[in-house]
Amino acid sequence: MNPLLTAALLLAGLGLFVYSVVTRLRPLLALRREDRRDRAGERVGGLLRFGFGQKRLVDPEELTAGILHVVLFAAFLVLALRTVTLFGVGFSAGFHLPLLGPGTALGRGYDAVKDVVVWAALAAALGFLWRRLVTKPARVTASWEGTLVVGFIIVLMVTEILFEHAAWLGLSAGATAALEQGSFWLHLVVILLFLNFLPIGKHFHVITALPNVFFRRLPPEARLSKLDLESEGARFGTATVKDLSWKEGWDVYSCTECGRCQTHCPTYVTGKPLSHKEVNKAVRKHLGQVGPTLVELAAATDPAAREAIAAKLPPITEVVAPETAWACTTCGWCETACPVFIENIPRLIDIRRQAVQVDSVFPDEAARIFKGIETQGNPWGIGSNKRAEWCEDLAIPRAADGGDYEYLFFVGCAGAFDDRQKKVSRAIVQILREAKVTFAILGEEETCTGDAARRLGNEYLFQMQATALTETLNGHGVKKILVQCPHCLNTLKNELPDFGGHYQVVHHAELIARLVADGRLTPGKAEGLAGTAVTYHDPCYLARWNGVVEAPRAVLAAAGVTPVEMPRSGRQGFCCGAGGGRMWLEEHLGTRINQNRVNEAAETLGAPGGVVATACPFCLTMVKDGINETGREETMRAMDLAEIVALGLPRRAAPPA
Repeated sequence: MNPLLTAALLLAGLGLFVYSVVTRLRPLLALRREDRRDRAGERVGGLLRFGFGQKRLVDPEELTAGILHVVLFAAFLVLALRTVTLFGVGFSAGFHLPLLGPGTALGRGYDAVKDVVVWAALAAALGFLWRRLVTKPARVTASWEGTLVVGFIIVLMVTEILFEHAAWLGLSAGATAALEQGSFWLHLVVILLFLNFLPIGKHFHVITALPNVFFRRLPPEARLSKLDLESEGARFGTATVKDLSWKEGWDVYSCTECGRCQTHCPTYVTGKPLSHKEVNKAVRKHLGQVGPTLVELAAATDPAAREAIAAKLPPITEVVAPETAWACTTCGWCETACPVFIENIPRLIDIRRQAVQVDSVFPDEAARIFKGIETQGNPWGIGSNKRAEWCEDLAIPRAADGGDYEYLFFVGCAGAFDDRQKKVSRAIVQILREAKVTFAILGEEETCTGDAARRLGNEYLFQMQATALTETLNGHGVKKILVQCPHCLNTLKNELPDFGGHYQVVHHAELIARLVADGRLTPGKAEGLAGTAVTYHDPCYLARWNGVVEAPRAVLAAAGVTPVEMPRSGRQGFCCGAGGGRMWLEEHLGTRINQNRVNEAAETLGAPGGVVATACPFCLTMVKDGINETGREETMRAMDLAEIVALGLPRRAAPPA
């Protein structure tokens, strides 16, 4: 022991650490305020499950790396007590924590667990070193920083073992004592070096990750924030880094650069200029560069002074290129894969919002979509008076008629205007009538939910649509809504509550599965599909964002179809490329996302091909186009689940046209 040396090490090490952390975090005080203290019980539960429980890390696709990380995390939790003890020993040789003395049962038990944990952590660290230097997974950033941190961990474990068990080496008493002493002091020094290295680079996540999990965006995660566009000093998007929220700043500090966000990201996989990991790195670096300006901004109280200081900040487009923000399909893979719940998509949408609503810089195709929605209530710009032509011969009741019905069938723009999707709408009608489900439609009163407008950055247009639609639905006393489009599902269920619209919203895959389970619908085997291979494509806004994974498969099973699963399915499903408003934008960079997906489907189906089933109008269009673009129209076709079920129903209801 050496109390003076121990005290000096602690004062210097901890003092420098506190200074570094405060310096790193102070710029966040200038960022936008955002309250993340609601629903405390859910937050604590998530922290225990995903933070301390590391649930997202133990993923079947990344099992080895996940287990190694869990072992290291658990080791540091267990060894935290040991670290305190060792610094205590530096002051007094016999120091031990209460209840953990060498003569107590608890102390002996802790020592036994600690020894196992140390060896496990050493093995895990060596495993990570092997991955970094030998196997080099593509998703992992090659960096000296990562290797150095693994080296720190190895040294800490080795010095702990030598301090405790140097006698195992069979050296002389003097050599053993010297080795123990050297290991002890090296251990303490490396702990403090490691601690002070954390705030410098990406390993700051060791400090910020658990709070980031606690302050995560709670369900429904796919809900975007509602901007107050009418208030004085309203925010219309992200112009500079100061418009980010403190949580978005905390997010980039929490990025581990593990690359899990890239594995199934449709933009990254197909060569688009978007890597969420790289965006996080760029924003984090920028925060460091403009940190002094942000600190100055946070301290300023005079509005004129604040404006002058803020003017020094470069536009966010110098940090995140416009083509990067526009590439995102908002499929959600990055956010559901991230172990620490980094929120990538809202940040990109806010960059789009600024571009559209303030700078008026956006793709030409988006302008046509905005005009179509604003003037005709649909992205195609087809006359709104034609919205109900798809069912002129079906005598479907209108909500305005005032009769009793179980569900309002919200047909959606694609279901009403797209010739291919009209067949799906009619198949759904056939199913509902066969199951004796009473329903009505809005007819010409229906209008676009505005999902594409919102995710393309036109928040103002979205709010106009959402307000008008909510007034219509509430005016008819609607309680339960059936949709065929996952994007409509997400908006009606998760985003309209911000506008006073509270409904029970169900997707047709969910309702059909429920009708079958309740015995209200008993479809036969899908006519014409006997012996045909079928695979199922999970729509992102259905499976990933809204958790509907099993119902579509139950629907196929009810129709006598057992789908062959693609490698990327369920939560890992690969996007068709249409989300985030990308349905309406040309795909100029990299390879086409829908073709990537169709190629996977073709490999899954094998010769001579078969059916790609899905449950989304956009996915149906993109898959169908991908089949044609790759020259497979003679061997493959795309179908909606409702069409497959309708093939096994009697023709007495309302057959698809």
